Amino acid sequence: MKIGTFQIQSLTTVAAVYFLIVVGGLVSSTGSGLACPDWPLCYGQIVPPLTPNIVIEFTHRLWTIVVTIFVVLTMLFAWKKYRWPHKVTAFATLTFVLLLSQVILGMITVLSGTEPLIVTAHLALAILVFASALTTTVASLTYRRRKG
Repeated sequence: MKIGTFQIQSLTTVAAVYFLIVVGGLVSSTGSGLACPDWPLCYGQIVPPLTPNIVIEFTHRLWTIVVTIFVVLTMLFAWKKYRWPHKVTAFATLTFVLLLSQVILGMITVLSGTEPLIVTAHLALAILVFASALTTTVASLTYRRRKG
């Protein structure tokens, strides 16, 4: 098993997604989900007033941008390295699609007033994003080039 640049990028993406889920749990456990009642801004501002609950919610939103960058880079690197069709490329692309769906569901979560069913779906989809990112990494670690 060889760890190269792609595997490091992919593992970094997995770690970033995991941290995003942890921060999302902090949002829920502190009741910070509606600290910013609008979306994507917070009280119509790029930099909102920094109360504790807003800092928690806004950190979740800002970290989502970081995760999106990692997921997009991982997908682009997968397309360059493995081409299509390949399971690494398929899972990296699936991670991107799931993340886009997750961002939309995050918006719906805020705009719904943190309706419990939507919050639960938001967490479930987050777990799928994590699983897909992790599967991308595992697939890349087990990849063997054909000889000949």
